Formats: sequence, structure tokens, C-alpha cells
Amino acid sequence: MKFLRDISDKIKAWGAKKENVNVFILGFACVVGCLAGFGAFLLKRAIHYVSVFAHWIISHATLQWEHAEWWYLVLPLVGILIAVAWQKWIAHANMVDSTGHIKDYLASKNYDIPSGMMYNPIAACGITLGFGGSAGAEGPIAYAGAAIGNKLGRIFGFDDNMLRVMIGIGAGAGIAGIFKSPIAGVLFTIEVLRMNMAAIPVTALILSSVAASVTCYAFTGTHLYLPYELGESATLPIYWVMALGIFCGLYSMLYNWITASMQKFFKSRKHQWVSWVSGGLIAGIILLMFPSMYGEGYPEMTKLINGVHHDILAGGPLDVSASETTRFIAVLSLLLVLKALATVCSNSAGGVAGSFAPTLFAGAVAGTLFAMLVKHWFGIDLPAPLCAMIAMGGAFAGIVKAPVMSIFLISEMTGATEYILPICICALVSFALVKGMEVSRCRPH
Repeated sequence: MKFLRDISDKIKAWGAKKENVNVFILGFACVVGCLAGFGAFLLKRAIHYVSVFAHWIISHATLQWEHAEWWYLVLPLVGILIAVAWQKWIAHANMVDSTGHIKDYLASKNYDIPSGMMYNPIAACGITLGFGGSAGAEGPIAYAGAAIGNKLGRIFGFDDNMLRVMIGIGAGAGIAGIFKSPIAGVLFTIEVLRMNMAAIPVTALILSSVAASVTCYAFTGTHLYLPYELGESATLPIYWVMALGIFCGLYSMLYNWITASMQKFFKSRKHQWVSWVSGGLIAGIILLMFPSMYGEGYPEMTKLINGVHHDILAGGPLDVSASETTRFIAVLSLLLVLKALATVCSNSAGGVAGSFAPTLFAGAVAGTLFAMLVKHWFGIDLPAPLCAMIAMGGAFAGIVKAPVMSIFLISEMTGATEYILPICICALVSFALVKGMEVSRCRPH
């Protein structure tokens, strides 16, 4: 320990020199990025292995019966209860709505994040999603990244202003690592956390996000999470892109209303266990109906943006053939509504999870549904895979209210940079519609 303290003191002394300050900050940001990227890798592994364990229990349980899929009814509840136990008795902290906690630290100017937040959100999120929670991993890894940046900043004696910067840098690095999307990490800090940063901190944020993405690539491989493999084989006229943006905006308002209503319900319960149990059971019922909602849903999203939509309903009691167009559209619409409900039950009833990946899933389904509705009503054959990919940006922009982040996130995750213009148009139309409706509701009559 004395050896480490000596090294730390020498680094601090070197970094304190005026001519070395900027270089020190940039190098420090790279270290934070590497650690946050490794945390993102650990979270992905945790989700995978907990999921494997949960399915092993299902296949080897002594009480298994003929219809093993009925275990889906209780899996999310088990995950939420274990996550609640972890928060109460191990972390001794509430980690629900992790992004909200980061914003609270920044707003209160209390930049002392507990050290346990460097790993507790990763563990609790791995449990929540591994047991079938229908949500994402972004909020918890952003929280862990913020805690990493904050902890290292305190070790090296940073002042409050730099600790604030380190929280933003760590949070952005966490997002960059979990999505393998450095630009999205930068925009998360600037657009979602709304942090004003000077030139050197922004440069540090960029380096940290790149380091996090590279680290995650090093451990998981260079593959994209949502590869769009159809190339430029399809086009979508601009007026249909705008119509898709309106469709995504309308759905975003419904999604946000469901989320706000259920969050209000969970917070208003006199006994917390009512929220835990009701949220877990609702998520379980939805998972039983639509097994494709298990976890983050990246395999299903990849299928949708590459033209494989016929098995999105497979495995559940509502499995309908895509050839039965009317029924398929009806069930797909139900899935789209229940996705919002499943997500808020997974990440607001006691579970620890994020809300970004679910909006991408909802967008992919919304785009597919939009193409099917246009064909069914007007006989116009739109490219459903392209609609699904573009609509991911539209749904993200309308639900998260981060249009710029949505544009670059979809482009980076799919590798379809040639479609950045239609993604941009769809995202901006969706966002404008949502914000316009919010402003009109707030305007005094």
C-alpha cells in the first residue's frame, strides 16, 4: 500500500504542475474510460451467465412440468426480489433509476458518490436482466462509470469542479462501452445529463468514450450489436420517412404516458413489497405472452432490421403466423404497447436496469408494424427492415428526448452510416412532435 501511495503522490505532484495539467486530465480520462469499458464487459457477461443459470434451473428443476415456459411467469419477480435484497442488504443504497441518481448528484453539487456504486449497479442489473427483466443495461453502467470517475478523482485530490467533470466523463464512458458507441457516450453526457463542459473536459470526454469502446471491443470482439446486413438494397421516400417519424412520435407519447403512470403507481404504494410483487408479476405475465422480450432484446432487434419478423411472436401463446396479416398486426400492436409496461415494471418496481435498449426494441417493432400497416391499408410495399432500423432512432428520440444521440447511436450500432439522413429526419420529426405536444399542454389556457 505504501508503494501505491508513493506512486499516487508522484502522479499528483506531476499533474499539479501548470504545464502538465491538461495532459494529466486527458490521460486520466483514458484510464477512466478503460475501467468503465471493462465494467460494461463485466455487465454483459453477468447478464449472460445469470440468464444461462436461470434457464438451467428451468430445465433441471425437480418440479418442472410439461409446459416449462410457465417458469417465465415468476422469473422476473425472482430477479426483482434478488435485486431489491442486493440494494437493501449489500449495497445499502437505492439504485432504481440510475440516470436519475447521476443527475441528482450533479444538481445537488454533492460529488461524493459511494465507492460501492462502482460495482453494485453492475451486479444488481445483471440479476434483474438475467432473470428476464425486459429493460436495458445503460443506466446502471453509466452510474458505475460515474462512480469510477468520481472515486479516482477523489484519490488524486481533484477539486469539486473537476469531480463534477469526472462524473460526466465516467458516465459517458459507461454508455460508450455498453453500446460500443463512442459518439453516443459523448452525447449522453452533453444531451441527456445536460452538462456544460469547456474544451479540455470535452476532449477528455471524447477520449474516455473512445477508450471505453475500444476496451469493450477488445474483450467482446469487433462485431456490432445490431448489424444491418442489407446494405443499400432498399430506399424509403422522404415523405414516408416523415410519416414514420410522426408514427414514432405518437407511439413515444403513449410509451411515456404508460411509463409515467406506472412509476406514479409504484411510488404511491404504502408498502414497497406491493410494488415489487406487482411489478414482477406483470413483467412475468408479459414475458410469458412474448418470450422475445427477455432481457435487452438485441437478437430480436437484429432480426427485425434484417427482414426476419415472422418469429418475433414465437414461443408464446399469441404466436401468430405472419401470413395471417390482420391478426399478426393486432398482436404486434399489443406487443408494442406491452413493451412499455414490461420495461417500467422491470426498472421501476425495484429492479435495477436502464431504459435505452427498450426504446430501440420498441422502435424496431414500431417500424415493422408501420410498414405492415401501410401495405395492409394502402397496398404500398415499404421495406420493413429499413423502416425498423430508422424507427429505432425515431422512438429513441421521442422517448428519451435525445434526438442527436439517437442519430449517432443507431448509425454506430448498425454500421448503416449511409442511412444517417433518413434516421436524422425521422428522429427530429418524432422529437419535434413530442416536444410540441408537451409545450401545448403546459401553455396556460
